[in-house]
Amino acid sequence: MSAPGFFRIKKLTGSGIVLAASRHNKRVIQAEYGAAGHIDAARICLNTVLHGPATPQAVAQRAKDLKVGAGIRSDRKKAVMALELVFSLPPGTPVDPPSYFKDCLPWVARNFGGFDNMLSADIHMDESAPHMHVLLLPLIEGRMKGSDLVGNRQRLQFLQNDFHAAVAARYGLAKAPARLQGRAKEETAQAVIAALRASNDQAQESALWPILRDFVDRDPAPFAHLLGIEVSKPNPPKLRTMAQIMTSKGKGSNRPEKPIGFANMRSPIGAQHTPKVETLSCVGIAHNPVIAARRKPAPAAPPVQDDDRVVDRADVDFADWSDDCRAEPEQWT
Repeated sequence: MSAPGFFRIKKLTGSGIVLAASRHNKRVIQAEYGAAGHIDAARICLNTVLHGPATPQAVAQRAKDLKVGAGIRSDRKKAVMALELVFSLPPGTPVDPPSYFKDCLPWVARNFGGFDNMLSADIHMDESAPHMHVLLLPLIEGRMKGSDLVGNRQRLQFLQNDFHAAVAARYGLAKAPARLQGRAKEETAQAVIAALRASNDQAQESALWPILRDFVDRDPAPFAHLLGIEVSKPNPPKLRTMAQIMTSKGKGSNRPEKPIGFANMRSPIGAQHTPKVETLSCVGIAHNPVIAARRKPAPAAPPVQDDDRVVDRADVDFADWSDDCRAEPEQWT
């Protein structure tokens, strides 16, 4: 199986970051190479400037000139000052590095605002894996839009797929593996940092070390491949038994919504919910309390009056009438 070709992108922030990144890419920081580092001083002469000025100061000045030409006089606080793209080939690859990296530049221009935004492109052949650093000014329509150019996870996934289809696949390189997650990512990052410390790598003394360390923490897989470190494989998910699935309470709260006999619960069975009564409303917030309508009293029944009708019937004998005698209604006709 062929080795993968890596492509990574990083947002650079802070005053003077373009100059600092250029100093690393141009190999002017003496402390970064030597017997204790991964940079082979004897091979620095093999490095190539593929695009842009030859000195760090000229690269930084070009960034300033482009911003002034676009009418940008000052930078926002915490603004993205530049983007750095790193393209890497596997160690010992049969692919011709200059040809491969040269073909990367049109793809960069197509996806990041054109060749005018490209500040520099430097090929490094002085380490175990050939790679190229590209510094970009994220200037789009007269505004600095670094975060927009990097985008979200879907945008990054698109860039990875598009780069592999447009460049890496043409050279027979495999697609870069997916980013590590969780424990596998953490263990691989720790292994990379431990290897750098064990070799007393001078990169730890560089002004760019915080950025490099952030690169390692975010995506340690490319660094592990470059250093020959085995990438930790994520543990497969544990399969649950049917009994565990059937008795699982799911992802919701473990507390029942209507417990029986529990106090201070949301809606216990048998307890009446009393709505909270607010006496004062907050300033600026309309308060429309719901007042329960009073029940109207039932209309009073008319008073019972004594029957004062007079019965004067010649055919009725009242001789035996007493208070205990009650006439039936039909008699009152």
